[in-house]
Amino acid sequence: MNKQHSVGPNCISPSTSTATPLHPDNIRLAISRNNRFESPSTPLSVVTEQFAAMLQVDAEQPSTPHVLTARDKKYDRQLRLWAANGQAALEEAHVLLLTASAAGAEILKNLVLPGTGSFTVADDKFVTEDDIDSNFFLDDSSLGQPRAVKVTDFLQELNTDSMGHSQILNLKELDSMDSSYWESFSLVIAHQIRPSILMKVAKVLWDKKIPLVVSNSIGFYGYLRIVVPEHTVVESHPDSTVDLRLDCPWPALQNFADAVDLDALDETDHAHVPYVVILLKYLKQWRAEHGGNPPSTYAEKNQFKDLIRSGIRSSDSENFDEAIAAVLRATQKTTVPIISVLSDLRAQHLHENSTKFWILVRAAADFVAKEGNLPLSGSLPDMKADSIRYIALQNVYRKKAEQDWDWVKDRVTELLSAIDRPTDAISEDEVETFCKFSRYIVVIDGRSLEEEYNPETAKATRILSALQEENGLMPIYLGFRALEMFEERNRRYPGLLEDTGDDENELQSIALEILKSLGGDSLGETAIKVLKEFVRAGNGELHNISSLLGGFGAQEVVKLITRQYVPMKNTVLFDGIQSKSDVWEL
Repeated sequence: MNKQHSVGPNCISPSTSTATPLHPDNIRLAISRNNRFESPSTPLSVVTEQFAAMLQVDAEQPSTPHVLTARDKKYDRQLRLWAANGQAALEEAHVLLLTASAAGAEILKNLVLPGTGSFTVADDKFVTEDDIDSNFFLDDSSLGQPRAVKVTDFLQELNTDSMGHSQILNLKELDSMDSSYWESFSLVIAHQIRPSILMKVAKVLWDKKIPLVVSNSIGFYGYLRIVVPEHTVVESHPDSTVDLRLDCPWPALQNFADAVDLDALDETDHAHVPYVVILLKYLKQWRAEHGGNPPSTYAEKNQFKDLIRSGIRSSDSENFDEAIAAVLRATQKTTVPIISVLSDLRAQHLHENSTKFWILVRAAADFVAKEGNLPLSGSLPDMKADSIRYIALQNVYRKKAEQDWDWVKDRVTELLSAIDRPTDAISEDEVETFCKFSRYIVVIDGRSLEEEYNPETAKATRILSALQEENGLMPIYLGFRALEMFEERNRRYPGLLEDTGDDENELQSIALEILKSLGGDSLGETAIKVLKEFVRAGNGELHNISSLLGGFGAQEVVKLITRQYVPMKNTVLFDGIQSKSDVWEL
């Protein structure tokens, strides 16, 4: 047989909940109460007969196959990565790029191609020969033309589904923009923006909770920084969402396993018993012989494996081999890995402006307080089994998952009503998705640029320590910081004059100034080499480095917009000389 595949105001405090108030101790107590078995009651024959009948109905009434649309075919790769809901989020997004330089254009290119709904390029520069040399989205006909307009025109040609706009805008005017200007954007990308302007923009976006991606690319070096106060991820895309609960099976699952009499099965059926059933049966036997305790030590787990091996009848033992291979997972205690998230005050004290994520977290927290575990995902792994038994087992997991999801749905409705929000503000699909991924949800609390640049709140110890690492990339970070300050003071980048000696000295002096503000005392040899390379590059962008940074940047933007996968936290540095990148939380 082939293997089968599974397919503020109006606050709510814990005391007002209809469920048990959440506390880590309550959760652990509830988990301990759940670790018990019930007696069997449903024969396997009944289950398999029911499912055989269901399979026959499906065969007689085949479902209509899904017909791929032109859009499905066009975005096939993206749909495989982040599914229809992720693609919809991307198509509804409006991204603003500040300065149409090479790296900025490359980031946008990688957002236009997968179908980002709208993009706006804001810049007041006119195309120069240097722009044409470094920017793939400019040609000789662009010379002397507004850079924002020409880059927008070329990007628009890549995908007519993405609507491009251009603004000839002096970036000095950004801090005087009406708040409604920023609210029209889902995310802002700022490339090579002067710190005095960047900090004002970052403050406005931070207050409005609009993600900001800061980038820079000079010579062989690249820098990317995500600035967002809070980012939450439900669909983090773990390697697997399988949650078998073999250490604490619910009654229906244990009944299903108990109904299988291994000794009464013929050779073929014996070789196709799902390994989950095998483990449950032998775990029950082990517990009965060891005071109710599962195998815990290395020696006991080896003994447990031997116990399973004793049940092998023939050379066709793949299902038993799978059970033996899964012993470690089967004997691990089911835990709630997100207790800190469930206990977060943002979930425990909901209000009318709470996000969907925190409402769902609160509902899950109440479920854990009641049941001792998170909602079941309902997923089964691939395993050796015949179709009928596999589907029957799958249905046991699916039914339990749906019961869990229904409870969470009802609780979400109660919570929405309590904070005067429409009870359908969170759809059933959103609840089910949250429940499936609940063990793997992620909360990222970001750091503002103001915190990073302020010596009193900067991660000085981390920066100073990293500066001492051999072949480390932190000197590049120091170099970009010094470069920004140099441009702020001189209204030009270093290395643009014929004699670069004075620029080297001034850039090193600025870097030392920054270093001392963090508690350092001297520049290392590596930092000096990096600073000299910045001067040598003279603010020139290399297209291959910009293209690579464009890939980094677009990948993180997609994560932020779709709220799928886990974005970096929060800075990446790239050294094209060493062909090396590092991620730092700064």
